[in-house]
Amino acid sequence: MSRYCGEKIVGPILSAAKQWKEKCLLQNGSVFSKKSLWESQYLESLEAHFINKPDEGEGDFFEKLESQLESTPPEVKQLAAEMFWVMSLCPSNVGKSKKLESISKIWLWGGESLDENHPLLSGEVLSGIGSSGTSYNTNRWRELVFFIRTLISFKALSGAQKERLMKDGWQFSEWLESIPESDSRQLRHMFLFLLFPDDFERIFGGTDRRSIVIEFTKKLRREVRKLSALEIDKILNDIRKEQIEQYSTDELDFYVPPLRDLWKTRKSKSFLFTWNPKNWEWDGFNTDRESTADGKSIILRWSCSNKGVAIGDKAYLLRTGINPRGIIAAGNVVREPFEALHWNVEKANEGKTKTYVEIEFTQILDPVVDSYISTDDLSKINIDGQDWFPQDSGIEIITKSAGVLEKLWQQILSQNTNEPINLKTEIKEPKNIILYGPPGTGKTYYLNKLVTEYTDISDHMSADEWIESVISKLTWWEIIAAALFDIKNKTKVANILMHPYILAKARIQGRGKGVGPTLWSNLQHHALVDSETVKTTDRGAPYIFNKTNDSYWYLLDTWGDDCPEVIGAVEKIKQGPSNRQEGLKRYIFVTFHQAYSYEDFVEGIRPQETEEDSGDIIYKVQPGVFRRICQKAKNDPDHRYAIFIDEINRGNIAKILGELITLIEPDKRAIYDSDDILVEGMELTLPYSGDKFGVPKNLDIIATMNTADRSIALLDTALRRRFQFEEMMPNAAVISGARGDGYIPDGDGGLIDLRALLDAVNKRMRFLLHRDQTLGHAYFTVVKDFSGLKNVLLHQVIPLLQEYFYEDWHRIQLVFKDVGPSGEKIEPQLICHESVSEIDVLGFDHDDYEDSIEYWVVPKNEISPETIRKIYENG
Repeated sequence: MSRYCGEKIVGPILSAAKQWKEKCLLQNGSVFSKKSLWESQYLESLEAHFINKPDEGEGDFFEKLESQLESTPPEVKQLAAEMFWVMSLCPSNVGKSKKLESISKIWLWGGESLDENHPLLSGEVLSGIGSSGTSYNTNRWRELVFFIRTLISFKALSGAQKERLMKDGWQFSEWLESIPESDSRQLRHMFLFLLFPDDFERIFGGTDRRSIVIEFTKKLRREVRKLSALEIDKILNDIRKEQIEQYSTDELDFYVPPLRDLWKTRKSKSFLFTWNPKNWEWDGFNTDRESTADGKSIILRWSCSNKGVAIGDKAYLLRTGINPRGIIAAGNVVREPFEALHWNVEKANEGKTKTYVEIEFTQILDPVVDSYISTDDLSKINIDGQDWFPQDSGIEIITKSAGVLEKLWQQILSQNTNEPINLKTEIKEPKNIILYGPPGTGKTYYLNKLVTEYTDISDHMSADEWIESVISKLTWWEIIAAALFDIKNKTKVANILMHPYILAKARIQGRGKGVGPTLWSNLQHHALVDSETVKTTDRGAPYIFNKTNDSYWYLLDTWGDDCPEVIGAVEKIKQGPSNRQEGLKRYIFVTFHQAYSYEDFVEGIRPQETEEDSGDIIYKVQPGVFRRICQKAKNDPDHRYAIFIDEINRGNIAKILGELITLIEPDKRAIYDSDDILVEGMELTLPYSGDKFGVPKNLDIIATMNTADRSIALLDTALRRRFQFEEMMPNAAVISGARGDGYIPDGDGGLIDLRALLDAVNKRMRFLLHRDQTLGHAYFTVVKDFSGLKNVLLHQVIPLLQEYFYEDWHRIQLVFKDVGPSGEKIEPQLICHESVSEIDVLGFDHDDYEDSIEYWVVPKNEISPETIRKIYENG
């Protein structure tokens, strides 16, 4: 039965279409009034004024249509409104409010207001059935031309002929072939589904129709291109019958699993992972379940026997061992298989390892209280002989079974976490690694995930250690925001400097004095754009700070919307270490910048107050952040230590490293005996202290660099020889969206494909700029709804593009597909523009000036789902 459309409720829409057929097609009545609007004379008037008198001037579709119909009777205008209502029944990629606004606007041209509470204008009727793609809106006038010609021909038939065509969809489909451009019009496919939903599919785009035929029949693409629309309809009908027989259900739709995954271009596979509570106790299960219930995702390390698993693959978790047994969680693989010590402590102590992946779980269920997919449910999925009760974790799920499972999982969700064991790492060759790629590709995220490899378990942490452990991964502006949030009142920079969070950050980075300028620059850089008290022009998102006329700084009221992780960090600090053991770090984070020096990193002479509290200043040699972590590693040779350097290419690397350029080489690394005597490697004499110094072999150096800031080719050759470089490029497959497959709801009953959005934007940025200046997937991994997407676009993506393109707004429009080949607008725009005439501005033609173009970003509340979908649909 083709009328099944998954979660979409199409009954009200099909009922509305039936009323249209009976009142308007078979008779000449009206949808919204008691008039006779669907008469040949009014249709012919539309033909005369709209088709035969095209308007090729400036203005959008509605402006031109209003001008063309200005001299026609009110009935013609109201007929046009009802025709536009029919054209709005199927598309789900246009909002209900936008549809209602357009229909009411056209109706009003006839001199009467439309009753917007009419049952056939309800949200259920205007919610849409499926995406029509961007071309349906950009070629709206062509669709209307086809509509008018179809109705003129239909009305010319005899009553008996009309009745016969309305009773047999296949005869009606054959008759439609006589209408010009029938094969290329999406409205043709919409007519057939609306009038004959049991025979024709809700597939409105020609590309999808052909793709389905190619995939299911294995016909050649060039062969399918030659088929008529009617021939494709018949093949689709045959395919449906075959699938109904195979799946033993008629509730199948080509845009819903399991059929969707049999023809849509697949970027991922599905795998079945197992959890046996008898073998391993999931201590944080309830907390992780609650987190996913709140819309947050949980990333966990999970054992995997299959090294063919890839990033972006779908993961299902099967609970085994004890009842209740079944599928209780789902998510995406976000890290490819890697080796680490065995999860079993005894085996780990023996040096045994295990293959793992990392899974971002988006839904975790408790089978005791939640609905879940039981083992009995799984046993019924036997379409291709899938083994649902494997001995290993990480087996691949066969494609058809995966489709059925996904459909069943979505039904379960509509009815209604595990920390890796931190064990000592074995001593091995040191790592010198630089992760490089465009911004937002997960480099810093990857560093943060590595910290578990350099963390020990401890029963107690001091207050300072606890603060340091929480804020270690926060940037300076985030630390400042956390301090202001904790202070709760407006305050001076001097008070911010003395806050425990600031002091902890300074300790982490090995800084005593000199933090003040860092605070000032960060406060000003992230200040309100139109602040009347902060005069610097170097600003960057997020814009969360401001100050009073007497230099009291404070957080803007909306700051929390952009910084939820900062609020979470402060709340975590106040809660203190939990009952579960907290980790003591064997690592340190540091960020390079243009002012960072050898004295900050290795050692230098710094001012210090005397102990007598006399206010006198003395100067002493103080170890820098790198020397301190080296000392810790040297004192604890049985464990690995790490220094994580973010933005390594933003500093003067040769100046910062100095003689370390030699000492960090793997074959120069130092090993000391129990008497602190060098037994292997190399030492050098430091210039300030005169001490002998070597870089311990058990210290790893892992850094990141953004290729958008500086090409890897520009790095010092000596440095490049001493590091391994691992490229991290945008990977849309790791974007989970709201339900694990990269999609988010658009608020109007439709969906937005975040993965397709990122791929489309990056394809254009690679063409317009360079592969190193693309957009990372991390910008979208946190997006779970349409409001979140708009925030990311407005506050992160667009400012980044302004920087990339040096304020060349036309090229930014090309990225978002806001303009066509001749610079014409493609509505609805995200980046809008208007021509500004020098005569309109100055009042006369000035020799020194020319007409210009004014650009602006559309306000958040005006960004519609179609604004976004047009970016990636139809290329």
